[in-house]
Amino acid sequence: MPKTPTPLAPEAPEQAQTSVVVSSGGAANQHTWRNIRLITGREYKNRVAQRSFIIITIVMMFLLALVACVPTLLLYISSQTNAQTQVAIVNNAGSVANFSAAQLDSYIDSTLNNTGGQGSQTSRKPPFVLQTGTGDQVDSLHQKVTSGDLGILLVIGRAGDQNLQFTYYTHASVADDDHVSPIQALAGQLSVLDKSARLGLTPQETASLFASPAFTIVSAQGDGRSTGEQLASYFIAYAGVLLIFMSVFLYGMGVATGAAEEKGSRIMEILVNAATPFQLMVGKIIGIGAAGLTQMFCLVVVGIVALLSQGPLQGILLGTATNFNLGFDITGTAITMLAMVLLYFVLGFLLYSTLFAALGALVRRQEEVQTVTQPLTMIFMIGYIVSFAAGGAADATWLKVLSFVPFWTPTIMLMRIGSGSVAWWEILASVGIMLIFIFLCAVLSARVYRFAVLMYGQRPKMQQLLQAIRTNN
Repeated sequence: MPKTPTPLAPEAPEQAQTSVVVSSGGAANQHTWRNIRLITGREYKNRVAQRSFIIITIVMMFLLALVACVPTLLLYISSQTNAQTQVAIVNNAGSVANFSAAQLDSYIDSTLNNTGGQGSQTSRKPPFVLQTGTGDQVDSLHQKVTSGDLGILLVIGRAGDQNLQFTYYTHASVADDDHVSPIQALAGQLSVLDKSARLGLTPQETASLFASPAFTIVSAQGDGRSTGEQLASYFIAYAGVLLIFMSVFLYGMGVATGAAEEKGSRIMEILVNAATPFQLMVGKIIGIGAAGLTQMFCLVVVGIVALLSQGPLQGILLGTATNFNLGFDITGTAITMLAMVLLYFVLGFLLYSTLFAALGALVRRQEEVQTVTQPLTMIFMIGYIVSFAAGGAADATWLKVLSFVPFWTPTIMLMRIGSGSVAWWEILASVGIMLIFIFLCAVLSARVYRFAVLMYGQRPKMQQLLQAIRTNN
């Protein structure tokens, strides 16, 4: 026969209350998994059905998608608003590199505007608008540069040794003229091509002379990943640490607040007759954690879709895909990092939520939750702050040691993985250590939770807590 809860005396002022212990019913122990499942479903539905949860999730997904689209939007705005510089070319050198006049104009246009002869296939305005002039027009063109009607005048001539020489006239000041570099690069290329042509080399032979040699960089710190994969891993790790810290803290506090609220409203007197305190704690942790995991999963999916859509989006807005995606490679490496984010979120939440649940059950009023959980929050924040040092000192011994401390593993180890300095066995070891520590904390918290939620009228004393931890009753 299940035990009958002890009748409660009429409520008295808080200072006059005495401790009343309500024991859980024996029937609850016969349906452990069913009760945990029901409590989990209740907590999960209560979270995801809240209007604030839905609104916050939608806003975060929208902001994440918007951030992923910012580079493409900037390119589009730049393509519609970028100013074009008028450039006049006067060739007083005769034939340059055996080019005809039309070939020379085409080469200059493709070099300065970086079109490669494909300028008609993109909607982006070229930075330079070219026009040609003759030798007797130099003075009039110079006057236009002085008055600002013409941006640049480039006069090509020949020195006494027949080498090309260039005179550059500009309306801008020397300090503010950012067009000097591309014009100088063009002059250097034309000079090389012209010298090669005078030496009897074909354009193909000239190109072979200046072709870049095979140059392979082998670093002792390398991990075989491309630069794009490294950037993607680091960015995902950085964002993952931020999300893990916010989510674990938010939902961990939700567990503590929920325990304190139920205890303060005395609804616990009803719940403990249908389920044991252990079932209540486990169901609450899994339910709230599943709600957090749902939110994290939605953000990860939106982030992947947004990044992968940048190529087609650029094709629609710019006329051609520019492959401008912050240099990231959304490959197996990035997908693995996203899986690591979810893994360490789950582990971090299970660890901290068990402790938050025990701390939340210790207080008499919901207003005391923040105070009692502050030490645990500070511990978590230390790992969060230190994790940002992992990007530049991932191989430091002290950082490796801290990454295996369970309280700080979710953030520090994730950043170390993003930097590519973690061996596979270190990941397995960190997960194993965390699982063992989670189990130990769960056993400890379950005893504290069971003792605390059944106490009314006074704060449990330290001696009573230690007694509850040592015993399994």
